[in-house]
Amino acid sequence: MLIRLIMLMTLWIGSVWGAEPYRFGVFPHMPLKKLHEVYSVMLEDLEDEIHNPVQLMSRPYYALYREELLKGLYDVAFIQPMDMIDAVKEQGYIPVARRSNDLHAILVVLKGSSYQKIDDVKNKVIASAPSEAAVTELMLHSFENKGFHVLDEFTIAYSKNHFACLQKLLDNQASACITAERALEYFNREVKNDAFKVIYRSESIPHAMIVVHPRVPKMVRDKIQERLLHWKEKKKGREFIATDNLFDFSMMRGDELQRLKAFKEAAK
Repeated sequence: MLIRLIMLMTLWIGSVWGAEPYRFGVFPHMPLKKLHEVYSVMLEDLEDEIHNPVQLMSRPYYALYREELLKGLYDVAFIQPMDMIDAVKEQGYIPVARRSNDLHAILVVLKGSSYQKIDDVKNKVIASAPSEAAVTELMLHSFENKGFHVLDEFTIAYSKNHFACLQKLLDNQASACITAERALEYFNREVKNDAFKVIYRSESIPHAMIVVHPRVPKMVRDKIQERLLHWKEKKKGREFIATDNLFDFSMMRGDELQRLKAFKEAAK
């Protein structure tokens, strides 16, 4: 089943133009089937704008996706913020848009539990998104800044993606889960549940970004950027944002790469 899903993720959509498709990678922050469902709408819209097929791609694991990103496999990529530094350094990827809000990591527990603060889950199992995930780095760094010793005072159980982390909490395999607010919203809708409460939010960093490889012609890159930055002004974009299936984008600010580098250095 997993192999079939991966194959589905590499099928290009709408090949009516007969041109070589642009490969659009999306980091695997949710199960591949759900990821395909959410992002295919965005890619169909981009196809209409650039008059070229776009191939939606992902991988089942963060590490594999990052490895392919740094090899330059993707023409366009939606990446987590911590990958931005190396994507620019290794392949010269050009940022064109970022999610408008900043990214916080959140620590969630079951509503029925007595846990109210970080101290309450000391010496317990905390499920998390993958170790490579930005929210994991954010939360563990935040724990250390508050005087906790992560390796000594918590058992971190890394998960394949955000959904798997939250499922561990539902299945009582963990006392808490480190995740992101958007992932929590998606998961609650998917399982038709509202069983969680947030007991802590970390500091923030710039959110996930869309980058374009320098081999993509500037005219195409500019069209992609223009479409993303004004997506919420289009009827299709407004409708999809209104249903909370996707989100709006904004321009990268000049200091954001430096903010990420500063955080990365501080988190070492």
